[in-house]
Amino acid sequence: MTRGTFSGRQRQSRRRAALVAVVVVPIALGLTGCSAIGKAVSAVKTVHNILHGNAAITSLSAKINASDAKAYEVTYVTTGSSPVTTVYAASPPHGFAFTTTVSGSHVDVFASSTGEYGCSRSSASGSMGWTCLKLQGTAIDTYKAMYALYSGAYWIDFLRIYSAAAALQGVTVSSSTMSIPGFSLQCVVLTNKNSKVSPSKWCVTSQGILGYVSVSTKGADFEIKSYSASPAASLFELPPGATVTTIPTTTTS
Repeated sequence: MTRGTFSGRQRQSRRRAALVAVVVVPIALGLTGCSAIGKAVSAVKTVHNILHGNAAITSLSAKINASDAKAYEVTYVTTGSSPVTTVYAASPPHGFAFTTTVSGSHVDVFASSTGEYGCSRSSASGSMGWTCLKLQGTAIDTYKAMYALYSGAYWIDFLRIYSAAAALQGVTVSSSTMSIPGFSLQCVVLTNKNSKVSPSKWCVTSQGILGYVSVSTKGADFEIKSYSASPAASLFELPPGATVTTIPTTTTS
């Protein structure tokens, strides 16, 4: 979705190019002899194939990109003993919303044609008591960190970079399918043959919406519970009675 994308194509390309340099160049410089050069060339090919030619990642990325221009509302629930429910929604070209409960407070981050806002209220205050900040400048990036885990674009970026480096350590990338109540999912699976750590998995629905994530290195585990192609208009509006403060724009000399 428009507001959930953390970097454009050019920025992603620069990061991926930097990754190749960081991972591969030290290997090449640290090796001598024909066999060592062969290993360095193999490493380069491994990283290149992951970044540009892995069918599983490419297919997942295509599905997520196809959903970017579509409106939707999806509810996720984290796994574990204390599940957290999160609503993530988009209404292109301007609307975006993220709402969840964190440490006893309801958090609501949304964007509309009027701007971007971060709102919160204590669970004990009922439906009233909302305090909102109109976000500007770097404050927008700070709030984006709250909902990064639920952005399909974020995970595609992470998956390409992580899997390229991990491939050099015996991690394989494969595709699979899985089902959860109400949804059939297409998945990318990263498996470390040299570790007892459970495979990491990213899955999307037939609509291209992130449906299941389990990543041991990030401590992120959640799955989709509901989906609608018609998000509620209230998700992209200030809560009734909210107190709004505008964060001043700061400049540096």
